[in-house]
Amino acid sequence: MIVAFGVIGLLILFLIYFVLRAQNLQKELALLRHSNKQTNSKVTYVYRNLVLVTDALEKNLTSRIESAYKSRLIDQVQYQALHPLMQNFSTIIMACCEKGMSLEESLNKALLNEDVSLEDIREVVKALPGNVRMVWSKNTADGFIAFCQMVTATVNGTTAKPTKTPTAEG
Repeated sequence: MIVAFGVIGLLILFLIYFVLRAQNLQKELALLRHSNKQTNSKVTYVYRNLVLVTDALEKNLTSRIESAYKSRLIDQVQYQALHPLMQNFSTIIMACCEKGMSLEESLNKALLNEDVSLEDIREVVKALPGNVRMVWSKNTADGFIAFCQMVTATVNGTTAKPTKTPTAEG
């Protein structure tokens, strides 16, 4: 009889423990749901702003490359290779950020409806300065952003000329 009361008492203690544990887990779940809603709200806000910023950058870069072509700072071949990149800037960046694509994958997707191929673009990139080729080779969204900024600045002549280091005479 004492053993039965002992077992019943032990089972009641387990029951109390599990009830308290379930209540704590419910409170934790409610907090996590609230936190998840806040995080989703922030992510949506940031995503909308990213779209706006990439669209604005796309317009800016497109106008800069068009201006460079009109001013004869770049030739027809360079223009035909670089203009689709600038026109599809937002699409390329969003594919990299949203879908986790590499730059090459998103470029191939964006250039499907264009007259220029990735090989044509690579040929034009080979003729650009070394620092511009370096950021192109990163194959990431941030590398592509830097490439577009540098290439439009380079062709428009707004980059600083490298200074020569003084040489010792004698």
